[in-house]
Amino acid sequence: MTSDPTLAAPGPVLTPTLPATPTPFAPNRGGSPTGSVDGVAATLPWADWSSVQWVGVVVLAVLVALAVVLSLRRTARRLYLVREQEELGHRDLDGPVLPAAHSFTALVPALGPAGLAVTLDLLARQQHPDVHVLVAVDPDDRLTYDVATSAVRRHPGRVRIVAARRSAGPSPTVASSLADALAAVGDGVVGVFSPGDRPHPRLFALVDSVLTRTDADAVQHASRPALEPSPWWSPRSAVDRWWWARSVVRSHGRAGFVPLSDSTLFVRHSWLAWAGGWDASCVEAGLDLGVRMTVAGARVVVATSPGTTTVERAPGGLGDLFRARTRAVRGCLQVLGKGDWRRLRPKARRRALGVLTDPLLDAATTVVGAAVLASTVAVGAPALVVALALVPVLPAALAQLLDVGATTEVAAEQGRRATARERLLVVVGTVPGRLVTLAAVVAAIAAELGGTGARATEAAPLPAPGPEPATAPATAPAATAAALSVRPGRVDEPVTR
Repeated sequence: MTSDPTLAAPGPVLTPTLPATPTPFAPNRGGSPTGSVDGVAATLPWADWSSVQWVGVVVLAVLVALAVVLSLRRTARRLYLVREQEELGHRDLDGPVLPAAHSFTALVPALGPAGLAVTLDLLARQQHPDVHVLVAVDPDDRLTYDVATSAVRRHPGRVRIVAARRSAGPSPTVASSLADALAAVGDGVVGVFSPGDRPHPRLFALVDSVLTRTDADAVQHASRPALEPSPWWSPRSAVDRWWWARSVVRSHGRAGFVPLSDSTLFVRHSWLAWAGGWDASCVEAGLDLGVRMTVAGARVVVATSPGTTTVERAPGGLGDLFRARTRAVRGCLQVLGKGDWRRLRPKARRRALGVLTDPLLDAATTVVGAAVLASTVAVGAPALVVALALVPVLPAALAQLLDVGATTEVAAEQGRRATARERLLVVVGTVPGRLVTLAAVVAAIAAELGGTGARATEAAPLPAPGPEPATAPATAPAATAAALSVRPGRVDEPVTR
């Protein structure tokens, strides 16, 4: 008789055992996570941070935020040119070149023979009927004096030599040379150029038209170094100056402050006579003059035209680059110390303070950024902290992409295409360029604290002169130009064609 399977005798009881390797928890695969919420929180990277570490992270976050804000602000000012097409409207600032209505005197402080002959020849051959060139030369500098004398023989009646005195030190400075040459200038408009500048033949005719249309007291025309594949800093410098002349200075001008330079600057003689000329104790006399003129209510115009941009002589070596940047930083420090910028209108005052402290902010950003990255890596900081320290790299990368695009524009203005080497040097040259600027800031601060340069005294405010009479000429062939007028309380929109 067969037994029923359901009534079969039970087998042995099995005792479950845990696997040797626990199965990890997987969501939605059954099972439940082991451990408490407190145990999960204890695994977070900041769970065991001390108060000192928290303070360090907060300070790092503040520094990163400042670096990002500074980088984005600089990028925004470089992109100000994008707004130009939306801000057209004042036809009195642009249009065809008008017949000559002003007389010009071009001053060239010749502190050396490099590039002097080319500058004097181009100034003497300007397509303007009333241009005279005065070159200030130290008579003891025989080589420079011979170059200037040769230019006088080539252009009799247009080029003259003025002796530069050694009143401010062992050798004449740019400001002292300009002061000596100004004593020999009559009425009209005074233009300032540096040896090695290559002004366009129609530059004076264009500036004459801008003066006639705007009745401006000063015109700052665009200038920049030539884009060249060598040395390594040339592409970087050319692109930075292109951004400055094309966009940044226009952004400052819209706020009511135009930082003037010592090259391709045109000022009415009446204003120079009122201001006493250039301050011989300032290494950046143009910047100081611009602040004082703006405070007194002068109308300053920024004129830009890709076809007539003055090409400057690039530094001949790394030492020349360092000295040029040291001179620029010292000029900012001297104008900052004089305090005339405090009398500007609030918006213009903020812009002036930003321009004068920009080299210091650049140096501080370089030092702090390098220190933060080095310290986070050296101490073995958590990945979260390292990622926070690398956040400023993102806007910096955006700026580099814009610079590569600007390299194409700069080369196009020279009638050619940018090379791969030039685009590469624009990116690669950023870090060594910042190091040179940092060294220049240190040297400039040391020179100012050491008293190696006389500090300028504040000029007493005087009533501004009235505008010079001008005739209303007829129109002539058209030219491309852009202008931005600045008057305290009134800012005219930029116009370009």
